[in-house]
Amino acid sequence: MTKKGPAYDSGVIKLLVLASMVIILAVGLTGTIGYLITKNEVVNKLKTKDLIFIADSISSKIGGRIERAIESSLHIAQDPEIIQWIAEGETDPSLKDNSLTKLGMLVRTFGYNNSFIASAVTHHYWTENGEIIDTLSKDDPNDAWFFQTLTSTERVSVVIDYNKERNDTFVFINTLMGDLLQPVAVAGVGLSLKDLSEDFERIKYGNQSNLWVIDDQGAIWLSDDYTHRGRNINELIPEEIKDWAIQSIRSEDETSAVMDYRSKEGKLLDIISYPIPSTNLKILFQAEREETIAFLDSIKWNTITAAFISLIFMVIIFYFISHYLVNPFKQTLILNEELEQRISERTKELMEKNGLLMDSIDYARRIQESVLPDGDKINEIFAEHFLLWKPRDTVGGDFYWIKKFDEDDYLVAVGDCTGHGVPGAFMTMVSVSILNQITDEQIKSHPSLILNKLNQLIREILNKDNGNILVDDGLDIGLCYVKGKEQLTFAGAKCSLYMKNEKQLEEIKGDRKGIGYRRTKIDYAFTDVFVQVGPDDIFYLTTDGYIDQNGGPKDHSFGKQRFKEIIESSYSIPLSAQGEEFFQQLQAYMGEEKQRDDITVLAFKP
Repeated sequence: MTKKGPAYDSGVIKLLVLASMVIILAVGLTGTIGYLITKNEVVNKLKTKDLIFIADSISSKIGGRIERAIESSLHIAQDPEIIQWIAEGETDPSLKDNSLTKLGMLVRTFGYNNSFIASAVTHHYWTENGEIIDTLSKDDPNDAWFFQTLTSTERVSVVIDYNKERNDTFVFINTLMGDLLQPVAVAGVGLSLKDLSEDFERIKYGNQSNLWVIDDQGAIWLSDDYTHRGRNINELIPEEIKDWAIQSIRSEDETSAVMDYRSKEGKLLDIISYPIPSTNLKILFQAEREETIAFLDSIKWNTITAAFISLIFMVIIFYFISHYLVNPFKQTLILNEELEQRISERTKELMEKNGLLMDSIDYARRIQESVLPDGDKINEIFAEHFLLWKPRDTVGGDFYWIKKFDEDDYLVAVGDCTGHGVPGAFMTMVSVSILNQITDEQIKSHPSLILNKLNQLIREILNKDNGNILVDDGLDIGLCYVKGKEQLTFAGAKCSLYMKNEKQLEEIKGDRKGIGYRRTKIDYAFTDVFVQVGPDDIFYLTTDGYIDQNGGPKDHSFGKQRFKEIIESSYSIPLSAQGEEFFQQLQAYMGEEKQRDDITVLAFKP
């Protein structure tokens, strides 16, 4: 009795085991790599964006209050009525009432903890309540700030100080009133650090974060923990981190700095140093890494769960598929042989078609080159010239065209047809054929009339007046008629003519419409520009392929300005050498970039 099939084929079992191990490894590796990449990106975002955003928000909050306080202090210090009252020794009752009312309104309106005017005339210290709470004296060390501010010649200074009269620590905005060299008073407002500490507690990031505002000695002036105020930062962070923070303040660097370190308990902490506008203080914001990226734990376990379910599902499916395949190895070999046979036949077929295609393209190249002027004809016409013609593909949509009538009487053109490759080459041959037809009719001395006629015929040939047409083909062209050695007439359709001599480089712009496009009406009239040719004049015609070629460190287009700079720099050398310079400059700019369009540059000296 024979077996009915390979249901228990040991090869199937071995293949199943091997495949299961590969699937387990692949799923595990994919999940691990995915998690590590996600974690790395999250940490990178934390350091480069999140911490900076938090610190910037806190800095803006502090800086905004200080900036508003500065504006308020300047408002009081620049009030003419208050200046007059102080300057007159505070003797005028009406001025006194108005001045002290304004001082009190400042606190009631903006919520400052206090406002003051300290007179340089009487040394009285006036408060927002309209009271004199002190007469300042040079002999009192606590009043030294007042006399130092008077001699500082700084209109506004921001000071963090302990005021014994108010029994609190404040940010004082001290503003000189009157002439900076001879001020009549110091006016300002005060903000309680205690209020700011309470604000910081409300915007605390996580349970284990810390926020400090420190000076260049490490003294803590603000903190989300009020008990930290007045302590030194080296009591709370390691010495090397404290040195880093102090150095960031003393360097006067207005940018943020981020680093990480491990605490004594082994926890990884991220810390950022960030400047506060209008002060010499900086914010130190510290957060525990484990807390800031805690959400990754849920991602990790979700990924493990999903990977485990996917693994079980794939193993089950693979087992059933393998179990019910008859002799799977043999079937695999047969399928492989059939596939190789098909690939071989397809490859041979593609090679044959590719050969026929390349033969056709090569034939198209020979046809296109046959309608373009050869080197002997160009040399016969121009006293001196260079030609740079580089189709993007074997054939292209750029062309150059010359037609001679008499000894010193000829037309010269550079054109850029729609498309690349064979379609573009077809358009060039159509355009050259039409140009020859038009100029055979003795339209020559007015290039604009030639372009008018060319536009009409292109539209008729391509049936542009049929509203159902799906393509919009045409060309851009620059056309010159040269009569003798002293006269040139130019007409352009979205092309310019560049004229260079010893004195200047001039761009003679053509019309803004192209030839044959739907937006160019059939009766559109192009314009002639008449140029008086000098003995040292050189003329340059180019398609946009040269100017639009991308490259350089920023992958920008070459640009018209660089094109003009090459003309300026190479003008004094022979045109044949100029052609090499144009080519080398473009190659250097392109670097590893591919040519994106057909390129044609024709320069000539009549």
